[in-house]
Amino acid sequence: MLENRPFHIQAAAGIRNALKETHGYLAYKLTTLGRASDDEVPSFLIVTQELGILLLDIIEERVEETVPSDELIYWKVDPGPSIVSRDLILEIYEDEVESRLKNDLSLYDRKTKRPKIPVASVVVFCRNTSAEIEQIVDLDSSRCSAITIDDLGTWLAEKTAVPAYAGTEESVGRILSLLEGTFVYETKRGPLHDEPLITVNDYIQRSLQTTFQQDDAQRLASLQLPPGPQRIRGLAGTGKTIVLSIKAAITHKRFPQYKILYLFNTQSLYQHVQGLIAKYYTLEAKRTPDFDDHLHVFHAWGGRQRPGLYSTLCQKYGLRPLTLSDVRGASDSLAFIYKDLLSKAKKAIKAEYDLVLIDEAQDFPKEVFEVAYLLAKGVGADKRIIWAYDEFQSLRDTQIKEPDELFGVNAKGEPNLPKAILSGAYAGGIPKDFVLPNCYRTPRPVLMTAHGVAMGLYSGKPTEMFYYPDEWGAIGYKVNQPRKLSIAAGDHVEIERPDENSKNLLESLLRGNGKSARHLVQIEECADADDQLAFVANKIQELISEQGVAPEEIIAINLRSGNNKEEMLQIQRSLTGVGVKSVLPGYVESSDIFKPKGFVTITTPFRAKGNEANIVFVLNAQSVASDFTLRMRNAFFVAVTRSRGWCYISGYGKGIPRLAEEIDGLKKDLPLFRFVCPDPSEVQSSKSFLQKSDKELDEIAKLLELYDKNPEIRRLIQERERGGGE
Repeated sequence: MLENRPFHIQAAAGIRNALKETHGYLAYKLTTLGRASDDEVPSFLIVTQELGILLLDIIEERVEETVPSDELIYWKVDPGPSIVSRDLILEIYEDEVESRLKNDLSLYDRKTKRPKIPVASVVVFCRNTSAEIEQIVDLDSSRCSAITIDDLGTWLAEKTAVPAYAGTEESVGRILSLLEGTFVYETKRGPLHDEPLITVNDYIQRSLQTTFQQDDAQRLASLQLPPGPQRIRGLAGTGKTIVLSIKAAITHKRFPQYKILYLFNTQSLYQHVQGLIAKYYTLEAKRTPDFDDHLHVFHAWGGRQRPGLYSTLCQKYGLRPLTLSDVRGASDSLAFIYKDLLSKAKKAIKAEYDLVLIDEAQDFPKEVFEVAYLLAKGVGADKRIIWAYDEFQSLRDTQIKEPDELFGVNAKGEPNLPKAILSGAYAGGIPKDFVLPNCYRTPRPVLMTAHGVAMGLYSGKPTEMFYYPDEWGAIGYKVNQPRKLSIAAGDHVEIERPDENSKNLLESLLRGNGKSARHLVQIEECADADDQLAFVANKIQELISEQGVAPEEIIAINLRSGNNKEEMLQIQRSLTGVGVKSVLPGYVESSDIFKPKGFVTITTPFRAKGNEANIVFVLNAQSVASDFTLRMRNAFFVAVTRSRGWCYISGYGKGIPRLAEEIDGLKKDLPLFRFVCPDPSEVQSSKSFLQKSDKELDEIAKLLELYDKNPEIRRLIQERERGGGE
């Protein structure tokens, strides 16, 4: 942070002004490039299309004299202790920059052993004269320039007057990927050839052959550590888990004494999250993360096999942890166990974590947030609690909850974290409420199908609605019509998802080869349950044997996710019948066994959350169109957005033609949505069932089924209504 560094603030302002016509990035202490601490990193890193890479180190103190030793040269500074000469630090850092650039031959020339990008370094002295600088830095032997703070503007003007680089947005992105360290998340694939794309797998693999690089929003969210609460939100596939993982790794490296909690809800994310953190941390710190004592990656529940937050706290405070059998029948098992924990140990829970990161926050009840609040060090607005919220992916509620509803209340009954806590930004421009608008996982036609069905936009009666353009913008859409500040009931609405907010390349690859991207979503109307099983099994076998898709890159998601073990086993048996091996996480195999090599994964929307695959099958979609609870539409969204490529939707009975009609109408308008805005009261009343327990919903569903099947009951109810309900 720059608050107590006046010359750094002055330099930052000067840099922004001098380089305002260039295209690139200015960062303060962006990355250590494997150096031991921030002390070995220059103040500012600049990467632009016009100038290449600039490294600037600002010396706030006055350098009194140089003190040579056997190995290094030290500067005696006032105020403060002696420091290693900063021109040497800058040269070493420049070597590290060049070393990173070697990973991309488009940026490094192996023949000359030099980067293809110009790299310039300068040490900026703030309390020394030019004459004194000549005595401090040997300008003849040093690779770095050395100037006064007053000469910084001139030095930058000289650079911009004769641009040394003619880069592109893509090349700057590749440079930043290497310098930030996010290149470690790239999946190494073979060389890119211009061979014809024939199979489904050909198209998918080509679409995945891109350099992993963060966009502007991801970069700001992952590389900055706020001094207090922060919310990060975006759709599934916008990179929230990677953002939190990088934030955890950077904090663990820069503040090794900090105790960090990373909390999540999906069992199968254990290894995934630890892997993401370890990849980045090992690159930057040159050692493995301390997952035992300082960086806890916990499932919210946990148990005998793996510790989780709840099981760990019960052990710590001498409580018997509740099991699944103890909470059977509860509408929300997590809410039940955490409410029980708070009733027994709220006053005993001590703040122990310097940073709390909450992934999949949309799936947690408020009791989990209240415990997280108690565990975070600090008071109120000083607590570093960062929660990542999937817009539109809660299986219980489609509305994002505000902090005053989540983190409990104090002794006066006031919210521990008021809603206003997320307004504005922290010093240094760190937003308190971050939106990630770009979807990298799911192709646009697939994502828009998921959205359109989840909101009921083409059902004749939308079940969810955003009434302000910025709400649509938060999930990556643009309102074309109506052109006004808010959308009202009865308005004819046109919404567009721009190309720039859909980063999956599959759609453009298909279009470029004369194929329709609308076929990425296919719906199969089956005669009955056996016909559906046959369709799914045969299609999966075809994709594997004829289209080159790896079995582990196929997920089959059963929307009917209640007491369904026998049905899940039937799906498995149908695959076995065509020679395809599969796993059932949480039914047969352990819950964290997901996508093992050579096996198709059969699962439910809840268990699939946080995972992705190249091909997704959504089974038993017949209930979506008529689902009065909206949970099925929401589960449909979760299931479909697991896909990086094709999505096959199937079902049987009278509900599946209705869903097919919705999807067909929706696909005709892509990449637009066109609909009439519903009245807010109608939308709200249709959402009233979301908070009911599964048991209550089952009872209501049985009554409705009885009503549909029995004309006599319908006649009696109608007569009762005509008689005034007596």
